[in-house]
Amino acid sequence: MDDLPFDLAAQQLVELLELVSSFSDETAAQHSAVERAAQVLEAEVAAVVVDGRVVYSVGFPAGAPPHEQLVEVALGRGTTLDVPRLGRCAAAAADLDGPAHGHLVLARLDGHFSPAEWNLLRGMARILDLSLRMLRTMDSLRQRQRLMEHLYRIQRSISRRMPLPEVLDTVVHGIRELLGDELVGLWLPDQHEPGTLLLVASAGPDTERVWRIPVAEAGAAGRAVLADELAVVSGYDHAGPALRALTHDRLAWTMAAPVRENAKVVGSLVTGSSSARRGFTDIDREILLAFAENVSLALTDAKTVSDMNEAYHDSLTGLASRPLFLDRLQGGVAAAPPDDCRMALLFIDLDRFKAVNDTLGHAAGDALLVAAAKRIQGCLRADDVAARFGGDEFAVMLHGVNAVEAGLVAGRIIQAVERPYPIGGDVVTVGASIGVAMCESARHDADELLRRADAAMYRAKRNGRGRFESYEPGMELRPGRREVDADLRQAIDDFVQRAVNGS
Repeated sequence: MDDLPFDLAAQQLVELLELVSSFSDETAAQHSAVERAAQVLEAEVAAVVVDGRVVYSVGFPAGAPPHEQLVEVALGRGTTLDVPRLGRCAAAAADLDGPAHGHLVLARLDGHFSPAEWNLLRGMARILDLSLRMLRTMDSLRQRQRLMEHLYRIQRSISRRMPLPEVLDTVVHGIRELLGDELVGLWLPDQHEPGTLLLVASAGPDTERVWRIPVAEAGAAGRAVLADELAVVSGYDHAGPALRALTHDRLAWTMAAPVRENAKVVGSLVTGSSSARRGFTDIDREILLAFAENVSLALTDAKTVSDMNEAYHDSLTGLASRPLFLDRLQGGVAAAPPDDCRMALLFIDLDRFKAVNDTLGHAAGDALLVAAAKRIQGCLRADDVAARFGGDEFAVMLHGVNAVEAGLVAGRIIQAVERPYPIGGDVVTVGASIGVAMCESARHDADELLRRADAAMYRAKRNGRGRFESYEPGMELRPGRREVDADLRQAIDDFVQRAVNGS
């Protein structure tokens, strides 16, 4: 092929361009182009060398190309290759322009390459490079489109107030799908162990157990948290034994992006690969940072919702909070007809709760409170309101009832609360003493009704417990209640102010 005609060379380049353009996958296009170049230039072997590594080769026996010799030829420091079973072959290399420093290398037995063949080789390398760039651009655009679709699904889940674990699970699986890495995880602070990260969502790692790792030993995850920036780590730099155990000691490269809650770094989103050849591209970094931003949005939104819910509801039982209950109670009184209030307030105190709490511990006491709250709620209608006032005290507001009907509800609550409770490995029983106060006219307010219901409850306690008493004029207040009364109005005012401020 020493005197290769120009028209034939041009035709070979056109055919190569058509061949490479027919592929949508970069790897397949590269392989086909290398094989076609070897065929056209009658080369026995061919390879692509990128950044000093042989990334693809064809024609070498047993698939074992002479790496060092190929790199020497690619760098212009050699003109021959010693190929097993073939002997010494003449070699030629042409640059692949682009961000990666690459070369197309060919070698053959029957003599050196002519100037015309060198030019054809350079032309083929140029076509291969341009085609690979085009495929990378198309792949990048497809990745960005898929990224936008994933982010849209996540943001829709956040706006629809989907449970936070579901949102986070969508995030980690989305990253794994887009980046193709084996291990993806979200680390957030362990509330019980300061300075420790807890794996709260993952795709890939063993999650049969709870994983906690000190920030300083969490590899890229810890570096992203401490430095508040994207971190890329090779192997197990800055990693402790727990991370090695979690990843079965096979991490080669890890990238982590910080996640925030209300602008404060609280954790990191991590993707890891066991491939030593894994290199995180700019689009990979962009994808991880975009997902991390959406995790931050989800965490901040969940914190805001949690704060609002905490202001409205008791964190243990889920019943209405004391401020919300007092606000509802005052609103109900104000909205009632002046001479026909038809509303009742029940004030409930659990009998023998302190003994259970002291004997079995606070965890058992909390479980008992949650169970009792469910039973109280189960005795009410949809428009009635139950609240936990603190400790072992509850309150219930009944709409549209008279004294007899209020007494029937109080009796049902007593019976429900008295049923045994299986707590852990024990069975415990408590009772309920209830005070009932009727709203007789709109002249009453929340403070007055609460004082009356509390006085009646105190009478029920003194008369034997496990019963209810209705308020009657002259009932004395429970000792210490006068000191509490001054706080009630302030509680209502504070609640209303928080609602106005949106906190």
